[in-house]
Amino acid sequence: MARPRWPQKYPMAHILFVDGHNIAFRAYYGVGRLNRRDGFPTGALYGYASTVLRLEEAVHPEFSAAFFDSGRSVERTQLLPDYKAQRRPMPEELRLQLPQVRRLAGLMASAVVERPGVEADDLLASQAVTEAKLGNSVAIASSDKDFAQIVSPAITLWRPPAAGSHSFHWVPMGPDGVREKFAVEPSQIVDYLSLVGDAADNVPGVPQVGPKTAAKWLNSYGSIEEILAHGDELPPNLAKNLREFASNLERNRRLISFDLSLCQTPMERHSFDWPALLEFFREFELFSLIERATKRYGLQQRDLFS
Repeated sequence: MARPRWPQKYPMAHILFVDGHNIAFRAYYGVGRLNRRDGFPTGALYGYASTVLRLEEAVHPEFSAAFFDSGRSVERTQLLPDYKAQRRPMPEELRLQLPQVRRLAGLMASAVVERPGVEADDLLASQAVTEAKLGNSVAIASSDKDFAQIVSPAITLWRPPAAGSHSFHWVPMGPDGVREKFAVEPSQIVDYLSLVGDAADNVPGVPQVGPKTAAKWLNSYGSIEEILAHGDELPPNLAKNLREFASNLERNRRLISFDLSLCQTPMERHSFDWPALLEFFREFELFSLIERATKRYGLQQRDLFS
């Protein structure tokens, strides 16, 4: 069945790439406790499907793919043994749902992508840049700010609503949005995060250098190399911290930068089996999603059994 088209609300994109684990974790913690009648947890499944349906309606993609982690990056862990080490253990209810989240993602997307020893972020970013070079517009759904480094006129980062906003709508961030949020260019995001650090990945930044200071330096000097070259123009205490941390800045860059060499060809397009998706919702008793998907994809209930 061909992917349906809906009335346009936002700039359309040819392709939607979903950061699978990122969405699943947000769904699990956002939905709360939800179970099938036999006790199997379904909150992450419900939240993942709801989020992707909402993104599909906003983005209008012709093709979509979900990317999942299959283990932590060996190279990054060698660079920084504490890389992502602060993350709390996965709750058992979420662990039980993840195989079904992958199955659900396969029903809602044209492809599910994962590779042992390679982080999903690298796979997604590399594929997005490849597709953009081929003339396709790409929407990336993730709360991970690292993706801001590849935002361009062809690549838009869709971020979740702010906490406490009481909104369910994800917000697109293009180059202007990156400049508004971080006060630097997308091409400077790696240097920006290298200076301020990234608590989500346990990457330490320069002591006492926060977002405003990092943005000010990058707007004045352009890059980390130029900031270091003009250290005598900085406040003495910050210049001292910068000098002492300088040997770690290249490490931070390597930790934060995506490996964009992983994908060199466009992804193969597959047909969709929307009745199978609705059957999945029945299996996990996600009946409100049956109604939403039936309406959205223009199906009839009898299609479930055709």
